[in-house]
Amino acid sequence: MPPPSGGDRQAGMDDLSTVEIDDVVRQAERRLGRRLSREGVHYSRHNGTAGLRTEAGTWVRLAWRRPTRLVVPSWTGTEQAAAHVHGVPKPDWFATVTWADPDRGVVWKAEETSSAPTGAVSATAEITEDPELPEHWWSDLDRALTTLASHETDRVALEQGHLTRRIHEVYGTEVNTRVQDDSWACAHGDLGYANVTGPELMLLDWESWGMAPIGWDAACLWSASLAVPQVEERVLAYFAEPLATRSGTLCRLLLCANIARAVERTGVKSLSP
Repeated sequence: MPPPSGGDRQAGMDDLSTVEIDDVVRQAERRLGRRLSREGVHYSRHNGTAGLRTEAGTWVRLAWRRPTRLVVPSWTGTEQAAAHVHGVPKPDWFATVTWADPDRGVVWKAEETSSAPTGAVSATAEITEDPELPEHWWSDLDRALTTLASHETDRVALEQGHLTRRIHEVYGTEVNTRVQDDSWACAHGDLGYANVTGPELMLLDWESWGMAPIGWDAACLWSASLAVPQVEERVLAYFAEPLATRSGTLCRLLLCANIARAVERTGVKSLSP
């Protein structure tokens, strides 16, 4: 039997817990000069990443991309955030190494950062029960997003075309989806409960940060809270101002469109952007 092709091997790599990557870990150790712990590895079940602790108490995140789909802004999001985003609680970035893996037909990236002070609020973006986050956590998050919004960047977290296309697909082309020029601000871009720590706040995974309609981060957190009404109400209360804007309303409509599209196509609800 011939060995699996690169495309065949990629097909099962969205969840790295299901594939053998010991050779990848060894490569990361050699290139970073760190020893990685094989215990307590954190896997994302959907985006092909794995996180491992080092003997130095730092954190290494492994990720892969197909060479033909290697988008530079997302591939370098952590490094650019380290250089340009200040005053927002996030891990310190130390080093990044990349290498080609022709056998799998992918490129790997190993990114070393400081460890978060506490764990992620949830293993997934959405929550199914109240994480009982303290009051200061909410005020810290509000302050962090306000500080982030004051930054300027040419990176893009959510494009006008994407927002328009998704909303029109579900709700019709008569919906005016135009976001005014003064209604854009810098955003994390992927704000779910897997990307925030608690009870001490830190924002993780900076691949997607950039300009987005005002209210995008708050809308993402709102959508991730829908299964827990008391938390949803907390989000609506804390982020009432950006969510009440026209751009914030459009962001929520986009996320509702995502749910409708997912249910229609697969029967499974999804709140992903």
